[in-house]
Amino acid sequence: MTRSTLLLASFVLLGPSIPAAAQDADFSLTYHIERTPAAQLSIETCGSTVADAAAQAGLRAVSQSFPGQLVTVSGGAEGRGAFVAQCIAVDDKTVSVVQGIDYQQAKGAIGDFADQAFAAVQATVR
Repeated sequence: MTRSTLLLASFVLLGPSIPAAAQDADFSLTYHIERTPAAQLSIETCGSTVADAAAQAGLRAVSQSFPGQLVTVSGGAEGRGAFVAQCIAVDDKTVSVVQGIDYQQAKGAIGDFADQAFAAVQATVR
């Protein structure tokens, strides 16, 4: 058999099992998104609010800033889950995206944190 025949055969045999494995994944995603006028919420305020909320929740967090474009805050708790928040400048809007991924099928502490962080960002809107 040629190498391409072996690759094709392995794909045919293993291909159907890949989606099945993904369906059995033990995680839960919490996702929030909102557009706010930039005059009422800056990307810097959005990012610092999420970072502060993470510190208060006892979660590790790392911030990365691209001035005038994007602030990203990510982190989580080892073995429990991860979160990512993106504060994006789009025209005259600030787009706030907060995602929490719990490493279990049901929503847990990280999903709850995503809810709280998103609420904290919305509370800063002037």
